Amino acid sequence: MIELYTPIEIIKKAVDLVETTRKIQKLQQKELAQIADIPLPTYKQFIYSHKISFENLIKLFMALKMFDNLNGLLKSREYKTLDEIKNKDKLPKRIYK
Repeated sequence: MIELYTPIEIIKKAVDLVETTRKIQKLQQKELAQIADIPLPTYKQFIYSHKISFENLIKLFMALKMFDNLNGLLKSREYKTLDEIKNKDKLPKRIYK
């Protein structure tokens, strides 16, 4: 089953996940911001305005030890046919249209 989300919905899910995990670990927002090495206003902007850089989002996930969530981002493509496996290293140098 394919689930489609808008970017805003994905960010809201990330906010909910980070806030829930922070509360489970009994951390204050200020403490999490310090552990993640991001300014507290940046964290609050993420929570309330849903704006954050990709680097700071990764810092939050790492500070909360949410490595499994990051693994999905780094997952490589799965090959389904022998031809795909044979040609996986043969990427074109340029894309012509």
